[in-house]
Amino acid sequence: MKRFIKSAQNTMNNTALKINVAMASLIFSGAASAQVNQVDLTKDTSNGKKVGDIMNNVNTASQQGASLLIQLCALGGFVVVALSLYQLWKASKDEREKPMSAVVGLFIGGAMAGVGSIMWIMKNTVTG
Repeated sequence: MKRFIKSAQNTMNNTALKINVAMASLIFSGAASAQVNQVDLTKDTSNGKKVGDIMNNVNTASQQGASLLIQLCALGGFVVVALSLYQLWKASKDEREKPMSAVVGLFIGGAMAGVGSIMWIMKNTVTG
Protein backbone atom coordinates (compact mmCIF):
# COMPACT_ATOMS: atom_id res chain seq x y z
CA MET A 1 0.00 0.00 0.00
CA LYS A 2 2.83 2.39 0.85
CA ARG A 3 4.47 1.59 -2.45
CA PHE A 4 1.26 2.45 -4.31
CA ILE A 5 0.90 5.77 -2.46
CA LYS A 6 4.55 6.64 -3.14
CA SER A 7 4.09 5.79 -6.82
CA ALA A 8 0.95 7.94 -7.01
CA GLN A 9 2.78 10.86 -5.35
CA ASN A 10 5.67 10.57 -7.80
CA THR A 11 3.26 10.52 -10.73
CA MET A 12 1.46 13.60 -9.40
CA ASN A 13 4.73 15.44 -8.85
CA ASN A 14 5.97 14.59 -12.35
CA THR A 15 2.67 15.63 -13.88
CA ALA A 16 2.66 18.92 -11.96
CA LEU A 17 6.22 19.60 -13.09
CA LYS A 18 5.37 18.91 -16.73
CA ILE A 19 2.33 21.19 -16.54
CA ASN A 20 4.42 23.99 -15.00
CA VAL A 21 7.09 23.66 -17.68
CA ALA A 22 4.46 23.69 -20.43
CA MET A 23 2.77 26.79 -18.98
CA ALA A 24 6.09 28.62 -18.59
CA SER A 25 7.09 27.82 -22.17
CA LEU A 26 3.74 29.11 -23.42
CA ILE A 27 4.04 32.32 -21.43
CA PHE A 28 7.64 33.03 -22.43
CA SER A 29 7.29 32.01 -26.06
CA GLY A 30 4.89 34.90 -26.66
CA ALA A 31 7.32 37.38 -25.09
CA ALA A 32 10.26 35.96 -27.03
CA SER A 33 8.48 36.05 -30.36
CA ALA A 34 7.59 39.69 -29.80
CA GLN A 35 11.31 40.52 -29.47
CA VAL A 36 12.37 38.97 -32.80
CA ASN A 37 13.08 41.64 -35.39
CA GLN A 38 12.35 41.13 -39.03
CA VAL A 39 15.48 40.72 -41.15
CA ASP A 40 15.74 42.29 -44.58
CA LEU A 41 18.73 40.85 -46.42
CA THR A 42 18.67 43.61 -49.06
CA LYS A 43 19.64 46.32 -46.56
CA ASP A 44 23.18 47.14 -45.40
CA THR A 45 23.24 46.48 -41.66
CA SER A 46 26.97 47.10 -41.23
CA ASN A 47 26.44 50.89 -41.09
CA GLY A 48 29.38 51.44 -43.43
CA LYS A 49 31.94 49.46 -41.44
CA LYS A 50 34.92 48.10 -43.30
CA VAL A 51 37.34 45.30 -42.51
CA GLY A 52 39.82 47.83 -41.12
CA ASP A 53 37.24 49.03 -38.58
CA ILE A 54 36.63 45.48 -37.45
CA MET A 55 40.37 44.82 -37.13
CA ASN A 56 40.79 47.97 -35.03
CA ASN A 57 38.01 46.75 -32.75
CA VAL A 58 39.69 43.34 -32.46
CA ASN A 59 43.02 45.03 -31.67
CA THR A 60 41.43 47.17 -28.95
CA ALA A 61 39.65 44.16 -27.47
CA SER A 62 42.85 42.10 -27.41
CA GLN A 63 44.75 44.92 -25.68
CA GLN A 64 42.04 45.23 -23.05
CA GLY A 65 41.99 41.45 -22.58
CA ALA A 66 45.76 41.39 -22.11
CA SER A 67 45.53 44.21 -19.55
CA LEU A 68 42.86 42.31 -17.64
CA LEU A 69 44.98 39.15 -17.68
CA ILE A 70 48.04 41.03 -16.38
CA GLN A 71 46.01 42.63 -13.59
CA LEU A 72 44.46 39.30 -12.58
CA CYS A 73 47.90 37.67 -12.54
CA ALA A 74 49.28 40.43 -10.30
CA LEU A 75 46.27 40.19 -8.00
CA GLY A 76 46.70 36.42 -7.81
CA GLY A 77 50.36 36.94 -6.91
CA PHE A 78 49.42 39.23 -4.03
CA VAL A 79 46.92 36.63 -2.79
CA VAL A 80 49.57 33.87 -2.96
CA VAL A 81 52.00 36.07 -1.01
CA ALA A 82 49.38 36.77 1.65
CA LEU A 83 48.53 33.07 2.00
CA SER A 84 52.21 32.16 2.18
CA LEU A 85 52.84 34.74 4.89
CA TYR A 86 49.92 33.29 6.84
CA GLN A 87 51.38 29.79 6.45
CA LEU A 88 54.78 31.04 7.65
CA TRP A 89 53.15 32.63 10.68
CA LYS A 90 51.25 29.42 11.39
CA ALA A 91 54.41 27.32 10.96
CA SER A 92 56.29 29.58 13.39
CA LYS A 93 53.61 28.92 16.00
CA ASP A 94 53.64 25.15 15.42
CA GLU A 95 57.08 23.66 15.42
CA ARG A 96 55.72 20.49 13.75
CA GLU A 97 55.19 22.01 10.28
CA LYS A 98 57.96 22.67 7.78
CA PRO A 99 57.59 26.10 6.17
CA MET A 100 59.13 25.06 2.83
CA SER A 101 55.88 25.32 0.83
CA ALA A 102 55.26 28.77 2.31
CA VAL A 103 58.73 29.95 1.29
CA VAL A 104 58.24 28.62 -2.25
CA GLY A 105 54.81 30.30 -2.31
CA LEU A 106 56.42 33.59 -1.31
CA PHE A 107 58.86 33.45 -4.21
CA ILE A 108 56.25 32.40 -6.77
CA GLY A 109 53.64 34.87 -5.53
CA GLY A 110 56.21 37.65 -5.38
CA ALA A 111 57.28 36.92 -8.94
CA MET A 112 53.67 36.92 -10.15
CA ALA A 113 52.88 40.15 -8.34
CA GLY A 114 56.15 41.82 -9.34
CA VAL A 115 56.06 40.92 -13.02
CA GLY A 116 52.37 41.78 -13.29
CA SER A 117 52.85 45.11 -11.53
CA ILE A 118 55.89 46.06 -13.62
CA MET A 119 54.09 45.15 -16.85
CA TRP A 120 51.06 47.21 -15.79
CA ILE A 121 53.25 50.20 -14.88
CA MET A 122 55.17 49.93 -18.16
CA LYS A 123 51.96 49.69 -20.15
CA ASN A 124 50.55 52.82 -18.50
CA THR A 125 53.72 54.92 -18.68
CA VAL A 126 55.50 53.88 -21.88
CA THR A 127 52.64 53.07 -24.22
CA GLY A 128 50.11 55.41 -22.62
